[in-house]
Amino acid sequence: MKKVCRREFIIRGMRCAGCARSLEQKLSALPVKDLYVNYASGILAFDAPVSVVSDSEVFAAVGKAGFKAELPAVDFASELAKERKETRRELISFITAFVFTVLLTVTAHAHIGGSLSGVMQIVFLLPVLLGGRRFFIGGIPALLRGTPNMDSLISCGAGAGIIYSVILMAGSGGHLHFDAAAMIISLVMLGKMIEASARRRASGTMRELLMLTPEKALLVTPGGDREVAVTELKKGDIVRVRQGERFPADGVVRSGSGDVNESMLTGEPLPVAKNAGDIVSGGTLNSDGIFEVSVTGTGKESVLGRIIHLVSEAQGSRPPVAALADKVSGIFTWMIIGAALLTALIWFFAGAAPGEILNYALSVLVAACPCALGLATPIALIAGLGRAADFGILIKNGTVLEKAARIGRVIFDKTGTLTSGVPELKKIFIPAGTAMDENDVLKAAGCAERNSTHPLAGAVVAAAEQRGIDTGCGVTDFIYVPGRGIECRFDGKMWLFGNEKLMAEKNTVIPELPEGFAGTTLIYCACEGEICAVFGIGDAIRAEAAECVSRLSASGVRTFMLTGDNQAAAAAVAAELHLDGFRAELLPDEKLEFIRTMQENSDGNDLTAMVGDGINDAPALAQADVGIAVGSGSAAALESAEMVLLRSDLREVPRALELSKAAFRVIKQNLFWAFFYNFTAIPLAAGVWHIVCGSSLNPVICAGAMAASSLTVVFNALRLRRIRI
Repeated sequence: MKKVCRREFIIRGMRCAGCARSLEQKLSALPVKDLYVNYASGILAFDAPVSVVSDSEVFAAVGKAGFKAELPAVDFASELAKERKETRRELISFITAFVFTVLLTVTAHAHIGGSLSGVMQIVFLLPVLLGGRRFFIGGIPALLRGTPNMDSLISCGAGAGIIYSVILMAGSGGHLHFDAAAMIISLVMLGKMIEASARRRASGTMRELLMLTPEKALLVTPGGDREVAVTELKKGDIVRVRQGERFPADGVVRSGSGDVNESMLTGEPLPVAKNAGDIVSGGTLNSDGIFEVSVTGTGKESVLGRIIHLVSEAQGSRPPVAALADKVSGIFTWMIIGAALLTALIWFFAGAAPGEILNYALSVLVAACPCALGLATPIALIAGLGRAADFGILIKNGTVLEKAARIGRVIFDKTGTLTSGVPELKKIFIPAGTAMDENDVLKAAGCAERNSTHPLAGAVVAAAEQRGIDTGCGVTDFIYVPGRGIECRFDGKMWLFGNEKLMAEKNTVIPELPEGFAGTTLIYCACEGEICAVFGIGDAIRAEAAECVSRLSASGVRTFMLTGDNQAAAAAVAAELHLDGFRAELLPDEKLEFIRTMQENSDGNDLTAMVGDGINDAPALAQADVGIAVGSGSAAALESAEMVLLRSDLREVPRALELSKAAFRVIKQNLFWAFFYNFTAIPLAAGVWHIVCGSSLNPVICAGAMAASSLTVVFNALRLRRIRI
C-alpha cells in the first residue's frame, strides 16, 4: 500500500485569487486528493502517494498553467532574502510608474497645442508600462490560455484606453486616455504592494517561528569546533551552544549547565535550569552557560519543526465556508469581461459616444475585484491561526477553526487534564486525645514513606518537606506489605502506614472520619497499635481549572467530565468546579459512546469538544467534533488531536474557542464586504451612477476602489493579529 502524505509547494507568479482557482482547475487531472491552492499564502497543497506524483510532474503541470512551483525552502534565510529582493524590485517599479504618471497627468491637462501633447504623453507612458509590465506579461497570456485573471482585467482595461487614444491621435483627435491608463496601473501597483505587505504581517507568527532556528551551528569534532550550516546537522552530532545563542536542533545535554528560555514553546517567561541529561529543543535560547548537546532531532523532526509544519498546513487548508467564494472567484474574471462587453453594447445601442462607451467598459473592467473574494477567507484564516499560535494553541486546519466557533459543550478528562495527575496530601485528621500533632505524625510518615516507591508515598514525603520537616531520619525494621502499606520502627516505636486492610489485619480500630474526606484515598497512621492520624490523598485540581470552567460557562458553553476514576472522587471534582455533569468509572470505549450519544442529540449548531491529555484519551478525542489535547509539544500530543495546547494551560481552552469565534466572524465579514462591493461596484461602474447622479464614474476612481476593496478584507483580517482574549 502506497503511503499518502500531505505535500506542499511554493507557487510563484499568482497575481490574484483567479490565478489560484485556474491553477486548481489545471491540476485537477493529477491523481491527488484535497488539492488546494491558497492565494494568500502562495502555497499549493494536496494529498498523494510520493511514488504516484513526482515533484517534477508537479513542476511541469504548474509551469504549463503559466506559473512556477518550488519546494519549500529548507533555509528560511534564503527565502527571506529572495522576498526582500522582490519587494525592492516592486518598490522601484512603483516609484518609476508613479513619477511618470504624475508627469503624464500634468502634461495631459496642460494647454499644449497640436500633436505635441500626445507625443509627450506617450513618452511619459512608456516608463509606466515598463514598471507595470507584469500586468501585460501575466495577463494577456492568461487570457489567451482561457484562464483570465486580475492582470488580464488590468491589461485589457489599460490596453483598451491606450489603443483608443492612439486611434484618436491618428484620426480626428479628441480627449486622450493615456493618463487614465497610467493611473490605473499605478494605483493597482500601489494596492498590490500594500496588500502583499499586509499578507506578510498576517503570517507574522509563521515567519517568527521560522526565524527562531539559527542558520549556523558549532559542530564539535575531534579536530576542534567547526561552524556548519544547521541543515547539515544529523542525529548523533555534538554541537556547542554558547550564552546568548539559540539551540540549532533538539537534543540531550551532554555537559554544561545553565538557564534556557523556552518561552517560544511554553509561554513561560522564566528560564528553566538545564543540566547534563536534560532535553533541550531547537529554537530555545541559552540564557547563560555553555552546553554540549547531542542532536536527537533536526528540521521537521524537531519539536519546532513539527509546530511549523502544523501551522503551515493549517494555514494552507480550505474551510467549508470558503467554498462559495472559491467557486465564484474561479469564474469571476470571465463574468467581468462579459459584463464589460455587455455594458459597451448597451451604451452603443443607447447612442452613447465612443468615448463614453469606452469609459463605462473600462470602469467595469477595473472596478470588479476577484482578489477581495479570494482573500476574504484565507487571509483571515492565516491571521487567526497565527494569533492562536502566539497563544501556544495549534489549530490543525481551517475546518477545525470553523467547527470550534460552534462549540456548545466541552467534555474534560479528569486525571491529568482537570487535575494534575500527581497525588497530593489534601487533609489530615488527628483523633481526639492523640498526644502527637500533625507535624509529629508527618515526620514519622515522611521518614518511613521515603523508603517506599508507591505514588502515594511521594505525596506524604512532599507534604512533610513543604512544611520544612526533615525526612532524612532513618527507620528500622522496615517491611513493605504488598497491597496494604508498610510497617517499621521509628523513634523506638512501631508504626503502621497503610489502608484499611492493613489496619484490620493488625486489629487496629479505625475512628469515624469527619466530613471532607469523600473522594480521597485514605492512609491510616498507627503508632503502637493506636490510630494517631488519617491522611486524605487526592489528585490536585489544576490551579487554572476553575477559571477555565467559569469562562466557558459565562460564554454559554456547558461543561462535563468523563473519568475512569471512582464515583466519589469524580463527584468531589465536579462539585468543586461547578461542572454541568459528569460520568465516572468509564472505560475508553464508554467515553467514546457517551460523546457519540451527545452528538446524536445535537442540532448541528451545538458541537462537542473533548479535552484530554492527547494520549490516553485518543478514541474520545477522535470521536469529538473538536479534539483538544493538553500537551507539552511532544510528538504524541501533536498528533492526537485537531487542536493542541502547547502550554498545558486549561485557560487556553476558552481562549481557543473565543478566538475561533472571532476569526469566523471576520471571515463572514470579509465575505459579506467582498460580495457587497462587487455586486454594488459593477452596476455603478456600468452606468447606474450616471442614471442616478448624472455623471459617470471615472475608471481611475474605479481602479482605486478595486484596490481598496482588497485592502479592506486584508486589514479587517489583520485585526485578529492584535486581538486580546
